[in-house]
Amino acid sequence: MKSLPLHDRHKAHGANWGEFAGFSMPLYYTRPLVEHHAVRQGAGVFDISHMGQFTAEGGDGVGFLQFALTNDVRALADGGALYSLLCREDGGVLDDLIVYRHSPSRFRIIVNAAPREKDFRWLAGLSGKFGVTLTDVSADWCLLAVQGPEAFARLAPHCGVPPATLGYYTFTETKAFGVPVFLARTGYTGEPGCEIAVPVAEAERLWQGLTGELEIPPIGLAARDTLRLEACMALYGHELREEWHPLESGVGWAVRLEGEEDFIGKAALKKIKEAGPTQLLAGLEATGRGLPRSGYPVLEGGKPVGAVTSGGLSPTTGKAVALAHLQAPLAKIGTALAVEIRGKAVPARVVRRPFYRNPHLRD
Repeated sequence: MKSLPLHDRHKAHGANWGEFAGFSMPLYYTRPLVEHHAVRQGAGVFDISHMGQFTAEGGDGVGFLQFALTNDVRALADGGALYSLLCREDGGVLDDLIVYRHSPSRFRIIVNAAPREKDFRWLAGLSGKFGVTLTDVSADWCLLAVQGPEAFARLAPHCGVPPATLGYYTFTETKAFGVPVFLARTGYTGEPGCEIAVPVAEAERLWQGLTGELEIPPIGLAARDTLRLEACMALYGHELREEWHPLESGVGWAVRLEGEEDFIGKAALKKIKEAGPTQLLAGLEATGRGLPRSGYPVLEGGKPVGAVTSGGLSPTTGKAVALAHLQAPLAKIGTALAVEIRGKAVPARVVRRPFYRNPHLRD
């Protein structure tokens, strides 16, 4: 397994380790429940340096990304960030990612860890046609996420640009704790916060500033998963897979089907939308005893009608919740279903997503 550049710092914090996407990752430091509440109630810092980072420079960068991705890159201004999807010709999801525009000819792209090499090959196969140089810079950068309602206030005295002055899904290049950083107001917890890319050589200084000087607790992968589940944020390999298209995976809002401009997968997705998706992603709340987990069958009248993609206990609400792919007619809020848990049909119902919402996320 690969190690994070700050592996020794995590070890010093007492990290308990697990494998994720080929990396040895901190699962938790104290207890996942404690770390979950720390982020919901205050602030926490995650090391997400396993994520892939690409740069796209020169040529027609806007045209390249507009053709490669499903969302409207042309609407993105300098300093703006955009969530989008990378799809096959048939509409299947290769990955979800965030693209950041420095200028019309300079972009940063952050992708998921597991499909990083696949993503790079796919995008590199397209970039040359637009005169764009695509570079995998993942090994050169660490990526830390500071999340929680206190994140901005805690960081403000130590950042050249206070994070609270950034609009939601925007970024800047500045300094934090005296080191140069890429600071973006993005995150994966449903809380206000930012993600900070820092050159590997400067990463220990930033980590020490966050966890030492500010005493922001480090948070592991276990709490990251329960936080994103409560906020109903899709996870590659669970809600997003190559065999599923965006319209049935809860991310159809990131697909631009109007207008004449083409992108990979557009024709297939237009036909699917016109015919109506046969499956939809829905939120479930188990009303009986038991925790729904990924892969568990969802039942109606004892017959399988879908499967859980992610599930477990929501620490914030105290409820057993899940995301599930269901036959489209059953995805309506209030539909009574069941989840098969250890051979028993546990009652559940379709509920509104997300399971948790911070009303100040975009403020």
